[in-house]
Amino acid sequence: MQRTMRPFLLLLVAALLIISGCGSGNTTTNAPSPAPATTPAQPAASAPAPTQPAAGTAPTRAPVTAGPVDPRASEPCAVLNAEAIAGILGSSLITTVPRRAGFILTCSYEFDGQKRVDFEMDLLNPGAEAYDKVIKSQETLGNRVEPVELGDVAAVRESNGDFSLYMVVNGWYAVVYGYGIERQALIDIGRLLTDRMVAFTPTSLDAVVPTSVPAPGSLIDMEVVIEAPPEMAGTTTLKSLNIVSPVMAGFAMCSIGPLADPFIVGFIVPPDQDPPTPVATFSLSVSGGVTVNQPVPATFEVGLVRSDDLQMFGGDGTVVVAADWRSGTFEAGRLKGRWTCTVAD
Repeated sequence: MQRTMRPFLLLLVAALLIISGCGSGNTTTNAPSPAPATTPAQPAASAPAPTQPAAGTAPTRAPVTAGPVDPRASEPCAVLNAEAIAGILGSSLITTVPRRAGFILTCSYEFDGQKRVDFEMDLLNPGAEAYDKVIKSQETLGNRVEPVELGDVAAVRESNGDFSLYMVVNGWYAVVYGYGIERQALIDIGRLLTDRMVAFTPTSLDAVVPTSVPAPGSLIDMEVVIEAPPEMAGTTTLKSLNIVSPVMAGFAMCSIGPLADPFIVGFIVPPDQDPPTPVATFSLSVSGGVTVNQPVPATFEVGLVRSDDLQMFGGDGTVVVAADWRSGTFEAGRLKGRWTCTVAD
């Protein structure tokens, strides 16, 4: 595999954003999501072209919430008001797609002109703590973040012409991702949260996520076995990554089913944790669909930890997905291995 400087983290989060807008075939386990942007093999810069609603059909939106907003008690798309965003962009709202996964609240807003805003808020962790971890991760990956005067603290990152805004507002950590949107417009959208949020108060995971029963389709276990080369060999599981519990940082993703495009299997070891093998990040990605039991071209990235230095390697190879869509084998030059994912039924 050839050494590459493209950060693996960005592709996985980009794929997660695609999922939040469209949907099915991918499962993830993660803590406060880092940035979207571009990662390993593909840029996340291009948002899917929104589909115009049928004539006479009103765009989907959450009801407007008056007064201070408590994100833990609000509909996801009511925290950031869609009409106010539309006014800043000067574009008509097409639809909103709400989602709440564990303690992460998300909403995707689509507007005409192929503009999209993705919003995420951490409902559990103190904002400053979550913000510091994400900014540290960005700096570790060599991504430049620019401080801006907004809320308690905020910073902007640019990637391939699109912008990400990380911020803490009245103690809450939030991220706003903009696609096809100018930098200042994204900052103005983030400003909608100031003086709107109730003050953050500590709470327990059980209070935010009252049931420990995994939702159907969620990723509950994962095993990635790298058989060769020797310097990468070893087995990584969700348990060894300490991200089975959603309170832990880190990221893991397994695509399943024929609708997953891109098809991705990967993980990121939480910051400040020694990985069980030399591999701290891993991803395989297939674009354009997968045929079971048939080799298909794939792009790979592997990050090896050597002291404080994350060495990124990437290249092209093939994967073979088994008929269960939850396991398979991979090969790229000297890199060989297999994976298995367990999903809640």
